Amino acid sequence: MSEDKSSQSPSQQDSSLQEDSSLQENQEVLAADDLRVPEEDAASHEERVVRGVSAVLRAESARAASLLRMPTVDRKRPERRRLLTTEIATRTLLWVVSTALVLSYVGIAVWVYTQVDVPEVLGLSESAAYELLEESGLQVQNVTRRLSDAPEGQVIDQYPAYGVAAQRDDSVDLVVSAGLGGFSLPSVIGDDFADARIELENLGFTVALEYLPSEAPEGSVLLTLPPSGTRFSEEDDLDHARIILYVAAPISSAGLIAYQLNGLQVAIEPRFTSTVAGDVSFDVARRLSSLFEAAEADVTITRASREREVEPDEFAARASRAQAELHIIISVREEGPSGILIRSVEQDEDSTARAIYERMIENQLSAHTVRVNEPFGQAGENNSLEIVLGSTANLEDIENFDSNFWRDHVARAIYMAASPQFALD
Repeated sequence: MSEDKSSQSPSQQDSSLQEDSSLQENQEVLAADDLRVPEEDAASHEERVVRGVSAVLRAESARAASLLRMPTVDRKRPERRRLLTTEIATRTLLWVVSTALVLSYVGIAVWVYTQVDVPEVLGLSESAAYELLEESGLQVQNVTRRLSDAPEGQVIDQYPAYGVAAQRDDSVDLVVSAGLGGFSLPSVIGDDFADARIELENLGFTVALEYLPSEAPEGSVLLTLPPSGTRFSEEDDLDHARIILYVAAPISSAGLIAYQLNGLQVAIEPRFTSTVAGDVSFDVARRLSSLFEAAEADVTITRASREREVEPDEFAARASRAQAELHIIISVREEGPSGILIRSVEQDEDSTARAIYERMIENQLSAHTVRVNEPFGQAGENNSLEIVLGSTANLEDIENFDSNFWRDHVARAIYMAASPQFALD
């Protein structure tokens, strides 16, 4: 017991002495009470025992409380650190603004570097214009040739115009003078139609495509209208000149039968009508001519595209010189009913006129036949006929005249109806 007390602190030792003293006193009280038990009755003795036990419990509770009492600790709460100071926020804002400014300056610098002004190349030769544009970071895309009194090969127009702002590697289109001496239509026979189209469009022509059944490589050019070698001069308006490329297509997909008309002499007489824009009779004649030529017939169109007024006797003389075996006149009337009119002397079931009429009806073309009494044409009564395409007084006919599909439809109907009359077995 003494060893346990020596290990306690002074304050704990004092507290223990006080508790031992109280315990001793309580024991003495109990002992004294016990000596007097016999003298008192049982009730008084029980009461004193309860008081003694209570005193002992109070002493033990006080001792336990003194052992559990902990010293007060004075803790200072540390200051909470601020996550973002004013100084850091200011620096961050300045960095963001400066970065944005730098990026904007870089963008402006790049834009200024890539932007160029289109130089003026008017009056330069084609090769000099190419060189100047390439030095400026631009490239030439399309070159169109126009008849002009400027020296041949000189640039007479450009797009975009001089001084227009452009970006590096942008394209410039040039128009180059073809001179007044004119030029000949180059041959594109056998070329792929896409390459031929680009070549002719660069010369200033409008190019149209027609497909013909052929055993030639699909997509190759079979013939052109006008034919290769045709001369164009200052009298021709190239802006409205059109070249038709007849392109090879598989026989099964072209919708036409490849008749063999070897050596057949065909004269096509397109009569000009000044009230119809586009010279529809001549256009149908060109389409029809190409179909016959693809079947190896010899075709003569008895009027040039630039001719307007040709006397009837001159037409007859040209057809006669062609020794026509089939003479087809194509015209437009200025009044009368709508629809296609087929005029001929012979209207029998086996006549060419009747075959053409039936084919047009089969192709859902509005057509009528008219028998004439006086013979005309240079191929005899059965093989000379006039096809009147319609009336300029009728709105429906005028709409048809403007339709390339309708023009092609008419030409194909004539070809498909007339060819069996002369085809070789």
